[in-house]
Amino acid sequence: MAALDRIVSMILRAAQIGFAVIVAAIVGAHLHRADSSAWSLARFIYTEVVAGISIFLGLIWLLPFSSALSHWPVDIFVSALWWVAFGLLVNASLAPDAPLPRPGLQRRPIMKQLTLSQLVGTSCGAVFDWQNVAPRGDECGRSKANIAFTFLSAVVWLASAAIGVFWVRRHERRNVAARSRV
Repeated sequence: MAALDRIVSMILRAAQIGFAVIVAAIVGAHLHRADSSAWSLARFIYTEVVAGISIFLGLIWLLPFSSALSHWPVDIFVSALWWVAFGLLVNASLAPDAPLPRPGLQRRPIMKQLTLSQLVGTSCGAVFDWQNVAPRGDECGRSKANIAFTFLSAVVWLASAAIGVFWVRRHERRNVAARSRV
């Protein structure tokens, strides 16, 4: 059992790095093609920065030391950063003229901003509808893959934090039990 948590932690760290690289590549390509001001691309710049931080921390903590499991507060923080990026990307993919979820709700006026749905067009459909995604040359597919891997990254960072909490609590109990025998 002692090695299992370290093995799972290394697998999760590798997944964190992989998902962050995928998100960084998709968002980086989008930022490279975008002909817009930095203000209208702020959510994509934020996502790119979070992906960069995740790649950096994932590479450092991929090394199989037991101290890599004690960074669970940072894992929770990075997971929160990914959840914010996920929300921003989902919000960016919603068309401004999308139907409201319930009749009677009022849409708040928002200043004119460039959203991904305006870049892609409104033919992408709902954010979580994957039936219209093509494997090649599909801007809708890229934006939906970006949202999916952002979500997966947030979940994997949270799972890594849970394993870290489990490992720290287990080792604290062992230390208390060893001290009480003396």
